[in-house]
Amino acid sequence: MDTQALQTKFNEFSGALKEKFGNIDLSQDELRKAMTSPDEFAELVSEKTGLPKEECNQKVHQVMDSLHIDDATAKGFMAKFSDTIEKKYDQFKSKFTHH
Repeated sequence: MDTQALQTKFNEFSGALKEKFGNIDLSQDELRKAMTSPDEFAELVSEKTGLPKEECNQKVHQVMDSLHIDDATAKGFMAKFSDTIEKKYDQFKSKFTHH
């Protein structure tokens, strides 16, 4: 997947997650940890919202399925963007918080 397609999928994924989970306040360290895999993100959402981890994991994977993203692809772009999270933090965080 080329960089532009990866960026597009990442934006779709993060936007869809926002719709599923709403207003979650994420610190830079939490976001960096969550960006290692969909399962790590689901665990963080569970911690932040109090929802069961299994429910969060199911919702994350529902989003992935709706966008035709498998675990390998999600981990790939999450790894790519976690490397540059310092630059993308405000952009990504804004999807999860109200201003």
